[in-house]
Amino acid sequence: MTKNLEGWDYIKHLLASTHCRQGSECYKIDIEDRNMIIAFMKDYYGYYSTIFVSLNGSPPKAYAILRVRFSHEFKLIKEDGELKALDRWSGKSGDEIYIDIIKILYLDLTHYRTIRQTNGLTPVVELSLKELLSRKDVIVMNAEAIQL
Repeated sequence: MTKNLEGWDYIKHLLASTHCRQGSECYKIDIEDRNMIIAFMKDYYGYYSTIFVSLNGSPPKAYAILRVRFSHEFKLIKEDGELKALDRWSGKSGDEIYIDIIKILYLDLTHYRTIRQTNGLTPVVELSLKELLSRKDVIVMNAEAIQL
């Protein structure tokens, strides 16, 4: 893995690495020129627990399914003018979404790799909502999820 990748950069690296060999011109194009398409998936009770991400292209070049930490489903709320994740069970709100499982799929939707948290305490990756909204390489498909 490339050093010091965190958050959404880590997700984009995983997608680009699935589509192209790391260090290749193809990988560089994926990282620099392709958008990540993101969809938040709501459950029956109106909480989010799954996020789908694809690397833009025709067809999309790779996919990721992100699962939040066990029993940390969240609602998106506006708090002090900023988008926050309101934890379903604790009632606490914050900028970070904690991901426990990442499933990466090839462009033909065959399974490539699964990354899981191992110690039960540390998430695989922490994703910032503030960073998500500030990135120019992100398209949120269900924009109603972030426009509160």
